[in-house]
Amino acid sequence: MTYEPRGDGAAVASLVHLEALLASHTGARSRLKTCRNPACGEAFYDRSRNGTRVWHDMKTCGNALNLRASRARRQHSPEPEPPAAG
Repeated sequence: MTYEPRGDGAAVASLVHLEALLASHTGARSRLKTCRNPACGEAFYDRSRNGTRVWHDMKTCGNALNLRASRARRQHSPEPEPPAAG
């Protein structure tokens, strides 16, 4: 069966709620997620084996956030001391 919304956004919202209800009955609701990138927020279905995906696309959202987090960690970590000459 195919749904095609017509009219205002209420029809689309109704279809989204219907799909969420169906997913909760089949156990698939835990795999319906939104991207953790605050600038993105795209919804996706997590098809990973263990269901732990957090970005809709690693190339566009994941890499940028991982790079920022890595740079922040390096910026706040203390400089390693050079080894003592013996």
